Amino acid sequence: MSEIIDKGSWLFAAVAVLLVSVAFYATVNAKLQAAYAIPNFYEFYQPDFYGGEESAAQYEKALTDYQKTMAQRQIIPVVGDSFFHFFSFEPGGFFQPLLSLSIFYVPAVILLIGFFGGAGGFNLILGRDYGTLAVCSLMAWAAAHLPFALAGIALSSLAVSPLVYFSMWLASSVLFGVLMVFALRVVFGAKYGTAVLVVGAAWLAFSLGMYVFRYVSPWLFSPFLLVYAYIYFGGRLSGEVSGFGNALRQKQNFKRFLHNATVNPKDADAHVQLALIYLQRKQEAKALEHLNKAVEIDAGEIDANYELGKIAKQNKDLQKALNHFSVVVEQNDKHALSEIWREIGATYLAANMLDEAREALEKFVERRAFDPEGLYYLGSVFKAQGESDKARETFDQAIESARGSPDFRRRELRHWSKLAQKEI
Repeated sequence: MSEIIDKGSWLFAAVAVLLVSVAFYATVNAKLQAAYAIPNFYEFYQPDFYGGEESAAQYEKALTDYQKTMAQRQIIPVVGDSFFHFFSFEPGGFFQPLLSLSIFYVPAVILLIGFFGGAGGFNLILGRDYGTLAVCSLMAWAAAHLPFALAGIALSSLAVSPLVYFSMWLASSVLFGVLMVFALRVVFGAKYGTAVLVVGAAWLAFSLGMYVFRYVSPWLFSPFLLVYAYIYFGGRLSGEVSGFGNALRQKQNFKRFLHNATVNPKDADAHVQLALIYLQRKQEAKALEHLNKAVEIDAGEIDANYELGKIAKQNKDLQKALNHFSVVVEQNDKHALSEIWREIGATYLAANMLDEAREALEKFVERRAFDPEGLYYLGSVFKAQGESDKARETFDQAIESARGSPDFRRRELRHWSKLAQKEI
């Protein structure tokens, strides 16, 4: 996914989805439609409004044939015909994946990741990350469905059970969901639980797209409607679309610029900036590679030491973390809005060095009195030292600080509020 973000093209991804969807719908979906489609009564009966007894006999025969077909038809396992309330096998809808992903699915994912993941407001994320997420989503859909489209082509001339094709349809959908979980991890740095929740809920966007296209499709390719829509919406839509594309290109150009900058053997900052990009994408190994290069170039590089210290702390290499943090404090004891002291205090707490942890955390809380994470750590120190009243008071402050935080940070800080509540 990281390579797609850095080098991906929406046009290439869109063409890939169209080609794969044509093959998938013409093979897998066509077989499923033939096997599981609900028959329409009027396929058996053409009403004659002026007929008499002969018309009545035709109706009875058609009804008998229809009921016989309904009794003999195959049903989708487990869910039966309820499946068609949410999904469709219509082979002629090969254009729907591209449009549903672009118009419904990607905005739905952005809305949900903003709500559950605390990544920011909808409008902010839409303008910043729509292009990136759209390219990743389209490529994920194409990659998930391509092997099954090829399998469908290979099996098209053979007598294969519809259950095989349904298993292929289901497997391609699950694989797409798995790839989207990784996409959300890379694009937004989402946790696995949040990513799975968002991907699961966002499936409803495909159902919404199905119903919309069911009514819109007859007019979708009308030349007069397309010309009118372009005249009326063209300027605004082209501006929005170009804005989404520019945001993606700016990210790609920035990453390319940083890679070029690393050619300079004395430019430690370029390695730090690349490392921060990889950390946001949850690619710790690549981030460590660039952070270590930055420290090799400049042993006192403050941001590199700060990030290396945090990574070492997470990996339980506490002495190494403290070594890196000491380099930071020697240069600027207010680095990262004084969060360096919170990190030092948390590291000492993990090492059970309570006096040192208390000193660092009290210094941090003195400067950042409403930081729930710092208050939680300080409360934990008080509790470990047997000062239960101080601990309870500090945990209460952590809870209130999380509740009083801005909306866009409240979900992010809820974790520390919950931990504090467990300690009371």
